[in-house]
Amino acid sequence: MTRNTQKQMSNSQDSGCGCFLSLIVLGVLGLFVVPSYLSTRSHGHGTSEAISSVGAMNRAQQAYFIEQDKFSDAIPALGIGVKPKTKNYTYSTRVTDKAAFNYGIARSDKYIYKRKYFGPFYKKIKRPLKSYVGGVFIIPATEVAPNAAADELTTISILCEAIAIGATKPAAPTYIDDKLTCSEGTIEL
Repeated sequence: MTRNTQKQMSNSQDSGCGCFLSLIVLGVLGLFVVPSYLSTRSHGHGTSEAISSVGAMNRAQQAYFIEQDKFSDAIPALGIGVKPKTKNYTYSTRVTDKAAFNYGIARSDKYIYKRKYFGPFYKKIKRPLKSYVGGVFIIPATEVAPNAAADELTTISILCEAIAIGATKPAAPTYIDDKLTCSEGTIEL
């Protein structure tokens, strides 16, 4: 081989080694950066367990009212599989003549810890427990459908989250002057 041929071969081997090294570095970075980037999505308000359970209780109360012409004062009668107590929440319902209030009360004033995937490692993340309240109100159907019969009734609902962390029962939402609102100390979801 001539000297030029040997020089060309060594140059091509060096650049191939550089590309391979670059791929290794990118792979290692991907191992750490991509999983942590994907797992940093926002969790929104509170825990999904309580939000979905109280929301399901609201919808079930609306369906129960359509079928029975009244609200249910017991969670099992709603037929949705929400257990009255879970690891993090206690669920209950309170019924009046014109409304049903569904509660998801945090069982602790403390934070819960969840494991979060961070590259090849797990990291414990503190998440506060907040309490929730849902309200389902009976209203004249003409308020939402002008062509409805004057004596026809329907329901509307709202889901509220306590602003403060803790196991305190949030104030029930209200329906006053055709306006559905969360009470003081809570925000609408």
